Amino acid sequence: MNRKNQFALSIIIACTLAASSYQGTFADDLDDQLQDIQGQIDESHNSQANWQEIIDQVNVKLRAIQVDLDAANARLKDIQNQQAQINAQIKQTQEEIRKAQEHLLQHQKVLNQRVRSIYMHGQLNYLEVITGAKSFSDFANRLELLKRVIRSDYNLILEIQNQKAQIEAKEEQLEKDKARLDALAQEAQKAQSQIAAKKAEQQKVLDDAKDNKAAAAQMEQDLIAESKRVHNLIQERLRQQEAARQAASQSGGEAPSYTQGSGVLSWPCNGPITSPYGYRVHPIFGTTIYHSGIDIGVDYGTPIHAADSGTVIYVGWISGYGNAVIIDHGNGMQTLYGHNQSLNVSEGQSVSKGQVIAFAGSTGNSTGPHCHFEVQVNGSAVDPMGYL
Repeated sequence: MNRKNQFALSIIIACTLAASSYQGTFADDLDDQLQDIQGQIDESHNSQANWQEIIDQVNVKLRAIQVDLDAANARLKDIQNQQAQINAQIKQTQEEIRKAQEHLLQHQKVLNQRVRSIYMHGQLNYLEVITGAKSFSDFANRLELLKRVIRSDYNLILEIQNQKAQIEAKEEQLEKDKARLDALAQEAQKAQSQIAAKKAEQQKVLDDAKDNKAAAAQMEQDLIAESKRVHNLIQERLRQQEAARQAASQSGGEAPSYTQGSGVLSWPCNGPITSPYGYRVHPIFGTTIYHSGIDIGVDYGTPIHAADSGTVIYVGWISGYGNAVIIDHGNGMQTLYGHNQSLNVSEGQSVSKGQVIAFAGSTGNSTGPHCHFEVQVNGSAVDPMGYL
């Protein structure tokens, strides 16, 4: 091989090695980029999983606290009912004692007059009264009068003794009732302390949720998704109703009846509006989000009434809304009642305007007892104030 060919071969080998080196470097760069992208994807998934874990933990904690809080409130309400009953009993007993003492005083006055008469005029000599009779008829009359006097005195003394015994028994019962009332007051104080502790625990969970901005943002998206789910749920129930009507029409059977509302809504409960319809700073997450209804501030256990006649299309738990009731009023209008402590109706039930459908609470994403009242018209949430 001449020098020219050797030089050409050297150039070819060098180029081949350079190309091979470049291809290896390019492949390595692509692999690094791929790993970097995959790492970002994994990090995103892990971050999302962490957010969801935080959200789930918050919801689980809130729900567990709410169960304990509802139990403590129920216990406090039961204690208060017992206190009211005992106070009524004490009042009645005190009135009975007052009347008994008045009667006792009257009888004691009569007895005192008899004693005074005997003291001033001397003890009646029964034998002289009887032997002083002028005839048998007079004797019989005198004997009967003596019997009446003796019986009257005896009955008067017995009546006084019985009244004293009754008063003593009522006073003893009164003391027992007061002691029971004191014990209930201590139980009520304990229940109130438990409620305060649970509310503080609840507030801490909420404060922690606010501090986690990433979780708060994810929760906001969950609320939006939940609102859409409620919309879809309503639409699905309406489709089921329409399908049932069509099936009944085709088969010649009786179509299911649905109660129609008037379209004019009444307030589901009495209380101040603590959060209006529209955009607001959410009480839990501290972010500005859309509020699809109004919040009416009421106490635990306050009856929640149907705003209009209609058919119940959903009863149960909706994440965020807690224990909820949805009523279809016909003509494209539905109402939702959220955060209830307990529910008083079932799906498919016809309800009349003003009927009690639930009892207020603080279930779901809530900082205190209230009724979330939502109105949907033709598939969109609207301001309830325009229909109340």
